[in-house]
This record gives sequence, structure tokens and C-alpha cells, in this order.
Amino acid sequence: MASAVFALMLQTPATRADVRPLPQSQWPHTVAAAVPLVLAVMSPTQRFIIRDTPKENLPLFQGEWGDDIEHLLGLDKGNSALVTAACAAPCPIDQATLKVMEAVWDALAK
Repeated sequence: MASAVFALMLQTPATRADVRPLPQSQWPHTVAAAVPLVLAVMSPTQRFIIRDTPKENLPLFQGEWGDDIEHLLGLDKGNSALVTAACAAPCPIDQATLKVMEAVWDALAK
């Protein structure tokens, strides 16, 4: 239940990042390269919420945060290199986004 509340908090305008897409020339091609880019646009509140969420509950954030990640990294515009790298093969964008989310969670958990 608490994670559902955090998911709602993460989606409020006060905690959402103002995400502008990266130009195609700056799209990351690996999950490792994507993590610092996502961290750079996250607010302190977002970082706290994600860090304190159990990893298995990250799919709760695939709404707004997942959309922000897709938009930022060009996943919704054809960054097939990152999609393939995230899943080790072509996969649906939402699966690749979840892999990036998990890697961001791992970075915050350290």
C-alpha cells in the first residue's frame, strides 16, 4: 500500500521532473550510459521515493516516470540501440524502460 502512495506522490507536478528529450546525437546506447542521464533530471524527492521502494514494486512507476524516461532517452522516438542493450535483444519499449528504472534503483541503493 505504501508503494502505491509513493507512486501517486511521484506523479504529482511538484515531484515530476521537467523532462526534455535528448537530441538523437546524445541518446545513450547502453543502460549504464542511461543511468546518469536519468539521475540528472530526478528531483531529490523522486530519488528518495525510488530508493525507498522495493525493487519488485518499480513497475508501479511505469506511468509517469516511465514515460519521462522513454521521452528523455528517445525510447519513444526510435532509440533501438538502447532497447536492444537493455533486454539483450529487441523487446517492447516498456520492458526496456523497466530495465533502465531498475538500474537507476540499483544506483540509488548504493
